[in-house]
Amino acid sequence: MSKNIKSTKGLPLVTLSYISENAVLLEWPEKVCAVQHQHIMHCQQQIGLALKSTVIDSIASYASLIIYYKFDQITHDSLNTLLLNVVQKSHLSNENLTLSKQTSETEIEIPVYYGEEAGWDIQTVAQQTQLTCAEVIQYHTQTTYRAYALGFTPGFCYLGELVPRLQLARKSSPRLSVPKGAVAIAEQQTAVYPNTSPGGWHIIGQTPLDMYSVKNNEFESTISVGQSVKFVSITQAEFLSLGGELIKEYV
Repeated sequence: MSKNIKSTKGLPLVTLSYISENAVLLEWPEKVCAVQHQHIMHCQQQIGLALKSTVIDSIASYASLIIYYKFDQITHDSLNTLLLNVVQKSHLSNENLTLSKQTSETEIEIPVYYGEEAGWDIQTVAQQTQLTCAEVIQYHTQTTYRAYALGFTPGFCYLGELVPRLQLARKSSPRLSVPKGAVAIAEQQTAVYPNTSPGGWHIIGQTPLDMYSVKNNEFESTISVGQSVKFVSITQAEFLSLGGELIKEYV
C-alpha cells in the first residue's frame, strides 16, 4: 500500500509505503540536498519520540526513511495519521532550523595522505578535471561534507556534496580490490572504504583512521548520519605514525 503525503504549504511530495508487516518506508524526491536530509532526520527524531517503545529501529538515507515498528502495538490507520502529522509539522519546524543545529554530533576530521602512491587515481582525476594534483587536494579538503547514509559495507558512509570541479562518473571498470582506508570520490559523493573490498570509485588518498569499531559485540560507525566531516591533508610520515599501512597498487 502506498500513500502520498503532500502539504499545501510547500512540502515536497513524500510517499509512504509498507514494505513488510513491521516496516514502513517514507520517500522524498530523489536528490542530494542537505536541507531535505535535515527534514528527514528531524522526522526520524520526532517519530522516535512519538512512538517511543513501538519503534524497533529506523534508518535515514539521502531521500528516504525506514521505520521498523511493533505491528501489534499500532494500527495502519493510526500510524498513517501520526506519520502525516510528523512530516508536516517537522517541515514547518525545519524551516526555522540551521544545518549546524541538526545534529548534536561534533564535526569529525579525517586525516588523509594524498601522495601518488596512496592516491592511486589522483593523477587521472587531475587530468580529467584539468586540475593539478595540489588543486584536487585543495578542493577535496576545503569542503565540509554531510554524512547522508551508511551502506554498501559496514562503516561505509556516503558524504556529500563534492564540489562540481571534482565530480566524475564512477570508473568504467571497478577494481576487484580497494584497500582499507582508501579515500575516494564519485559523482557528487566522497567516502572512505572501511575494509578491503571491490570498488568503482576514484581513489585519491588513504587514511589511517578506522571507519568502525566493535566493542563487546557492539558495532559503532566512526561517522554518524547527519554528522559533518572534514578531510585534512597529512604527510606520509604522519600517516605512518598514526598507524597507517600504505597500500600501493601494482599493475
